[in-house]
Amino acid sequence: MADSQTTERPISRELIDELSGARNEPEWLAKWREHNWTSFKQLPMPSSRYTSIRGLDLEQIHPIIDDDRHPEIPADFQSFTELGEAAGLIVHVDGHVVHTEVPEYLGKQGVVFTDVATAIEDHPDLVQDYLERLGAPSDRLVALQRALFRGGPFVYIPKDVELDQPLRVLSLLTTPSAGLFTQGIVVAEPHSKATYIEELYSPSEPFAQPALEGNTTLVHVGQEAEFNFASVQNWNPQVFSVGRRRGIIEKDGHLRWTLGWLGGRTVMNHLESELNGPGADARDIQVFFTSGKQHFDLTSNLQHREPHTNGEVTVKGILKDQSRSVFWGLIKIFPGAQQANAYQSERAMLLDEGPRSNAIPSLEIEADDVRCTHAASASQIDEEQIFYLKSRGLTEDDARRTIVDGFFEPTVAQIPLPLVQERLRGLIERKWRGRI
Repeated sequence: MADSQTTERPISRELIDELSGARNEPEWLAKWREHNWTSFKQLPMPSSRYTSIRGLDLEQIHPIIDDDRHPEIPADFQSFTELGEAAGLIVHVDGHVVHTEVPEYLGKQGVVFTDVATAIEDHPDLVQDYLERLGAPSDRLVALQRALFRGGPFVYIPKDVELDQPLRVLSLLTTPSAGLFTQGIVVAEPHSKATYIEELYSPSEPFAQPALEGNTTLVHVGQEAEFNFASVQNWNPQVFSVGRRRGIIEKDGHLRWTLGWLGGRTVMNHLESELNGPGADARDIQVFFTSGKQHFDLTSNLQHREPHTNGEVTVKGILKDQSRSVFWGLIKIFPGAQQANAYQSERAMLLDEGPRSNAIPSLEIEADDVRCTHAASASQIDEEQIFYLKSRGLTEDDARRTIVDGFFEPTVAQIPLPLVQERLRGLIERKWRGRI
């Protein structure tokens, strides 16, 4: 698709006025954007010991802010726009809402399932409350995302409401040089139960110029609420992606993260789970598959702030070619958070001699009656297993594929969402065959 889907103008302070003015945004939001723009000018680019963002020229990025565009859904993704067994569906193309199916019964239950721009108009106090909980931006690209966000999911599940079917968001990035910045807010009130699934895709043909995707999502799980948050990402190989996801879980609340990473050029994602009440529980399952020269830098932190909390992080990844992965994990037990139970593991399999994997798990424990463990490993694919499978009639390619399946499947099978399992298995198969 052509560059006409962007503003065709570089990043600048004037774009904030254009965004706020075109939408008649409240004064507090304009000031919030302005504050983040100031941080953007002052903060450094995101980086870590093993990661620096190379090849991204912000002067060549054109933020998507124009509300007058009406992009079409690419033919390759038409089949993804069927409601199926979902409770509701919203489709974004280059940040624009192009398709919405929200059954009437959701509104009668008080459920709000929309985009954040609409929520700013209809529920400004709620949006303001949760945006202010984000705190200061951590780096230059997070600040830019907050200053120039134009879309993102807004989900509100009222107290005592339980949804049997998931809410789905399909987000497509189709334009070279685009800057797609989104801000998500998800609220599950006490005693509610729901599932949210987002799918993030691009056309497979590499863009002529790099694009930038930045997102932040805040998930608040109330007392005794249960929420499943799932995300499957397969961006174009010329997309730089920087994301932050933060979950706040109150007393006896349950939050399950399920994240699948397959696309992008350089991907940096920071996930934080704050266990803020006794009985709070957070589970995080992530799988990734890198190839070519992809570089993934993934962080998953558990913060146990109250006693009798539970947290578990399981990350598995496959690396091939010259790709790189970095995993950072922190379990922090605050003073007084007795009887906390936390576990964290990251395991990587290298399919050949080229890729590299680094894992840095860590513990900060300030209570004396807790159970905390962590594990990390990276290993080459077992040649003896390949030999054994070949002796049973498999080709070498099929033998390697069988080993990859055996590595991923126990983790994928833990995902409580059949649609996410199906998507991940299909994308893993395509990537194995060299198809993006």
